[in-house]
Amino acid sequence: MNSAIVKIAKWAQSQQRTVEDDASGYTRFYNPQGVYIARFPATPSNEYRRMRDLLGALKKAGLTWPPPSKKERRAQHRKEGAQ
Repeated sequence: MNSAIVKIAKWAQSQQRTVEDDASGYTRFYNPQGVYIARFPATPSNEYRRMRDLLGALKKAGLTWPPPSKKERRAQHRKEGAQ
């Protein structure tokens, strides 16, 4: 896995997304149902552009980025508890 996307991959896995490295050197992302979302190469020619493309595809598939802060998560838990 490319070191540039380690945080993204860990967050995706914590949100029940599947992240796999294949033999070609790509890191592939799948949604919880196992449907392919996007991939990231081990050595991209333009790392910034590929990362923006990856984040766009993940957001389109429903993954929030950046991850919510502790303050935001606390507020969300309070909101859910009040209902």
